[in-house]
Amino acid sequence: MASSDGQAEVQVPDSFEAFYRQEFPAVVALAFGLSGSRQAAEDLTQEAFLRVHREWARVQHMESPGGWVRVVTMNLARSRFRRLRREAATFARLGSREPTMAPTSVEFDDFWMEVGRLPRRQAEVIVLRYIDDRPSLQSPGSLA
Repeated sequence: MASSDGQAEVQVPDSFEAFYRQEFPAVVALAFGLSGSRQAAEDLTQEAFLRVHREWARVQHMESPGGWVRVVTMNLARSRFRRLRREAATFARLGSREPTMAPTSVEFDDFWMEVGRLPRRQAEVIVLRYIDDRPSLQSPGSLA
């Protein structure tokens, strides 16, 4: 359904449970594209939805609750990446060749390998556009 300004209207479920069922597949795909790990994607998604649940009384009235959960997911993925980078630097500084718990390895096709080599913000845009089928936006703040 389109609004008077030509934008598609987003149907927001009345209950958190319905919202979760509607948005979970797309959010876990987004998290997978950002993390490269199925396990990490599921963890990131669950944490994001936990935060939505805590704030549901406020979030359900937002213009785009789905956008808000995606922004939370992207922020969690960034935090995870920074933590993993710090851990790797610590292991390198301590002289350890590998962390004792290496992240789960998932095979990527060539395209996603190249996406992983892009700067973080560019990779996020590609993941949002091609995995989550989001339109191009002028600013990240317009998602929420």
